Amino acid sequence: AVDFRAGRTASTADRYPFGSVTKLLTGASVLKLVAEGGLSLDDEVAPLVDPLLARMAAADPAQGFASMGDLWGPGNVSGTTIRKLLSMTSGVPDFDTAKPCFPQQPNCTPTDPLRKTLYDDPAHNWPPTTLMRVPWVAGHWGEPCEYLCYSSTNFLLLGLVLAARAGDATWDSFDQGANLPAYLKEELVFGKHGAPRNYTAVHGYDRTSYDMPPGTMNSRDNWEVGGVFSGWTASDIVATAAAVSDFTWEVYGPEHNLLPEDVVRLMIPPPQAFYGLATMDMSFNTGQASKTYGRAYGHLGATYGYQSATAYFPGLQVAITVATNIERDYQEQPAHAMCLAYNAFAGLMLNRTVSCTFGKPTYYSTGCRCTPLDDEGLDAVIV
Repeated sequence: AVDFRAGRTASTADRYPFGSVTKLLTGASVLKLVAEGGLSLDDEVAPLVDPLLARMAAADPAQGFASMGDLWGPGNVSGTTIRKLLSMTSGVPDFDTAKPCFPQQPNCTPTDPLRKTLYDDPAHNWPPTTLMRVPWVAGHWGEPCEYLCYSSTNFLLLGLVLAARAGDATWDSFDQGANLPAYLKEELVFGKHGAPRNYTAVHGYDRTSYDMPPGTMNSRDNWEVGGVFSGWTASDIVATAAAVSDFTWEVYGPEHNLLPEDVVRLMIPPPQAFYGLATMDMSFNTGQASKTYGRAYGHLGATYGYQSATAYFPGLQVAITVATNIERDYQEQPAHAMCLAYNAFAGLMLNRTVSCTFGKPTYYSTGCRCTPLDDEGLDAVIV
């Protein structure tokens, strides 16, 4: 149901908030500029965004800062490049405070102070400049990572890079859909202001245990919570699953309509890595272990009350997107649906009978295990 109180069931025409799937569009937009010679992956970010931040601060002194250096110190931001933001290897602190629990933490309680703040004031909107100066972001800086330091603030900064390159006067005037194919421009909308109710009839339900006493869960409808879209170019796409699947195909598919093939290859995580450039390794959603059919990449999307996933499966050249309006601790429902959908499709394409089982999920793994699609996958393991 997309509205439990009204008893309205879901349809393929429903639009969902897609959270961090937005990072895929932001990353692809930046990489399009790189492919066209307008940016380099090794360009430093501060010289690109500081003039825009200064103009916005002059127009609105309440912004409180006029450069990245004002927030984090010139010495810290120096050397922070486009590549480091896209790969989540910068020292930029995360505005998102969600701390999920993992199997190695048996006595852990999930916490999320920002969530509580958003719920306490659901009508309040959180523009990117506000998120950049919250106490746990401004004045803090981490050591750059070799592999992954996940921070949604990276993609907020990339949004400012795009706005600056487009000549916009503020973050708010930037057209996030500018690089979309014409047929998708009206299909993906962006929640810059307001709450989900302003963009969709789909209610989103928080069923997590964040900030709750042990053994209890939240039971909250977030349809009227403005903070659902906190993060702008990190987390504000609203669309149907079909539209996001089409977009995923445009990014990774064999026709390379949006980006040149060599740039797409840069996005894909290398072996043994989880994150590439604006792209997650989604192989854990295949239920397969072979090199041919056990490979997938795309992005997860979790926001307050909604969880989703989109991925491209190169072995069968198919894009699959799953959107849900329930948020759970381990985001297993989009992962399980994606694994089942992929293997059902594979069975039809390869004329194989495929069945799947599911073990205990964790935050980034589904426990999905399916009948091997080829001999190489006979020793498939739970992922």
